[in-house]
Amino acid sequence: MVYNYKNFLVTIMCVEVMYLGAVTSFVLYGLAFRDPSAFIFGLLILIFGACESAVGLGLLVAVYRFDHKIDFDFFNLLGG
Repeated sequence: MVYNYKNFLVTIMCVEVMYLGAVTSFVLYGLAFRDPSAFIFGLLILIFGACESAVGLGLLVAVYRFDHKIDFDFFNLLGG
């Protein structure tokens, strides 16, 4: 996966849209074939997406508190 450090928030939002697409496909599969396990998998993916979003936004808030700006170019200097 390619990370664009300048648009971290947009990257997180795009991953959330992909999760919602997977949830939609599981729900439609469950409706089409009357399979209740598809709804459970869809709910688990939705929970996983919410957790990932919370961690990403927590990271964004931590970076903002540290430097009072959201600039991820600084983290390129930390790479080996």
